[in-house]
Amino acid sequence: MSGLFSAAFLRQIGWRAEVYERSPVELVGRGAGITTHPELLEALEKSGAGTGELGIVVEKRIALDHDGRVIAEKHLPQILTSWDRLQRLMRATIDESHYHLGYTFEGVEQDGSGVHVHFAGGKRERADLLIGGDGIRSSVREQVAPEVQPIYSGYYIWRGAPKEADLSEQTRASIFPYFTFFLPERQQVIGYPIAGLNNDLRVGHRRYNFIWYRVADAQELRRMCVDERGQQHDYSVPPPLIRSDLIAQMRAQAQAIMPPQFLDCLANMQPFFTPIYDFSTPQARPHMGFGMAKAGGDAQALAEALAGHDDIDAGLAAYNKARQPIGERIMLHGRKLGTHLGVNLQTDEDRAMWTLLQDHRAMMDWIAVPNFLAASR
Repeated sequence: MSGLFSAAFLRQIGWRAEVYERSPVELVGRGAGITTHPELLEALEKSGAGTGELGIVVEKRIALDHDGRVIAEKHLPQILTSWDRLQRLMRATIDESHYHLGYTFEGVEQDGSGVHVHFAGGKRERADLLIGGDGIRSSVREQVAPEVQPIYSGYYIWRGAPKEADLSEQTRASIFPYFTFFLPERQQVIGYPIAGLNNDLRVGHRRYNFIWYRVADAQELRRMCVDERGQQHDYSVPPPLIRSDLIAQMRAQAQAIMPPQFLDCLANMQPFFTPIYDFSTPQARPHMGFGMAKAGGDAQALAEALAGHDDIDAGLAAYNKARQPIGERIMLHGRKLGTHLGVNLQTDEDRAMWTLLQDHRAMMDWIAVPNFLAASR
C-alpha cells in the first residue's frame, strides 16, 4: 500500500511512477480489517483514490463480559474498512501499463544520477529513485539497511473474518453493528464489521473482523513458526500452512474464556496468526490501526519534499526531517497501548499506563481512536 500511495502522489508532481509487484497475480480477497483515521481519509482524497463506499460506519463501541453481556459502551462514530477495499481504491489510480506483476527484487546499484534495479529472471530497470514498499520481509531494506531488523514485541494476533451470514442471529444482533471489546487478563479481543468480498456492503453479505492479542515469548513464537510441513519460518507462517494442532489448541483456549459471540466468530472463520514486530525505524503497532494512514501520509510528504527541491537528496533529507519525528510519536504511542498486555513494562510510565488500561472503559477511550496524534503532542 505504501508503494501505491507513493506512485499516486509522485504522479501528481509530474513524475512517471512504475510499480513492480512481487506477486504474479493481482492482490485481491485479503480480508484484514482497517480502522480509519482523518489522516487516511485525507490521503485517499488527495491521492485521487477518493473515499467512495470506503466501508461501514459504526456509531459506538461496546465491551463484553465473559457471558457476552454489555458492561460498557462509548459513542464514537468511525468508518471501518478492509485492506482489500483500500487496495482496490489505490490500484485504480494506476494505469495498467505502469503496474507490473511478478517482479521479485534482487538488488540495486546506485550511482550519481540514479539507481539500477535488478529483478529475478534478468529483468532490469533504471530510475531516479527506488522506493521499497515491500513489507516486513523487505528485500530492499535488507540490502540498503541490513542493520535494521524486526524486533518481536512479545505478543501476536490470531485473526480472521467470518461472513456475516454464517454468524448466529444473536451474534449479528448483539455485536455485529459495533466496535466490540473483550478484555481478559493480558489479552485483548476486538471485533468490528467490514465489507464482504468485492466490497459488498449489503446486509447479510459483510464480514466481521476478529482480532485476538496473545502474549508469547520468542521461543514460543519460534515453535509456532514451524509450519504444517515442518519448515521453520523466520517471521510468520503463510495462513494455509499454519499447523492444525496450533489452531486446535487456540480454539480450546478460546472455549475456556471467550464470550459466546466471539466463539461463534471463531467457529466460522479460517484463523491465522500475525506476530507483532517493531523496527528501530519508526513503525506503527496495530493497536492504533494507523499503519495505512501512516503510509498515505508518508507518501504525500515525500512528494511534497521532492517537489520543493531540485536535488533529490535534498528532497529526501527534507522528507526525513518532516516525517521521522511523526513516525517516532506513532511508534511510542503504539508501545504505550501495548502495555495493556503486560509485556516489557520497563518504566514507571509503562506501569502507570498498564494500570490505566486494565479498565475496559479506558481501553475504549484509547485503542484505535481518531485524532490520537493531536492528543499525544
